[in-house]
Amino acid sequence: MKTTFYFLLVFVVVFNSLTSLAQESEKPFIVSPLIGDTLSLEERDYFNLLPTINDFQWAVFYLNPDSTIDAKVTYHKNSSPKDTIINNYRSLKSLLIHLNAAENPETINPIQKEDYAGNEVTVLYKDGNQYSGNLLSASSSSLIIYSMNCNEDEIDINCATLIRPTDLEKLTVRSDFNLGKLLYPLVAGLAAVIIYNSTLTPEEKNLDNMGKNMLTGFAVGVGGMVLGFALSYAVPLKISSEEEYSTPFNEDDIEGLSKISRYKDFEPYYLQHSKWGVKWKNILYRF
Repeated sequence: MKTTFYFLLVFVVVFNSLTSLAQESEKPFIVSPLIGDTLSLEERDYFNLLPTINDFQWAVFYLNPDSTIDAKVTYHKNSSPKDTIINNYRSLKSLLIHLNAAENPETINPIQKEDYAGNEVTVLYKDGNQYSGNLLSASSSSLIIYSMNCNEDEIDINCATLIRPTDLEKLTVRSDFNLGKLLYPLVAGLAAVIIYNSTLTPEEKNLDNMGKNMLTGFAVGVGGMVLGFALSYAVPLKISSEEEYSTPFNEDDIEGLSKISRYKDFEPYYLQHSKWGVKWKNILYRF
């Protein structure tokens, strides 16, 4: 009897929890004090959210149990209001970063210099044209590629190209890896130890000095490795590899591209604002 009672109790608790989660996702969710739970047309244009939806009117946000956001969008089609649901529009964290960056541009995501450096992206359009550069940002709706002929320290929007994935045939990422970072320290450290051992006299190599020689040899080897690591920056030994992405991009593709882009979580606000507020010179945006 007690077993049956506990089973029913657990069932009721689990059922109520699942029901609560389901109800929570059905309630409009206040994503931020800046916009509340409903995005107006003016807010859409200012924050550059859901920019690809024509005749946008408003959007209501809903929070999922996995902290992703669904957006119920109302738009006009043939002068009549229509609704559509965009599931998993973006994560709550990403949306908050996006909104915060709009109001506080100095808080924009730090540059991912380590992964970003050396990754050249080449896109092949469906019409056969190609364009190459470094990847500033990657999302399901657009890519921003920056010309390698421009200064990377201060972003110039005239050097940025906005590309819609639907216009592409494929995208190739060329990555350069400095093999010297692994090879030079190993060779230099080993060479330093060999040279050190060659300078020892037979008396210095006796068993009584073994401990001292091992410690000194270790220190010399570490010194050689440090010197080799420094040399890898002065005289890099680079090898190149290519990875190809075919369209349409899936979630894993976007995740992989975002990891090698300059800005990981979102397109920087100052780029977005310029992108949609003024006409970009030398920007190729195909509809």
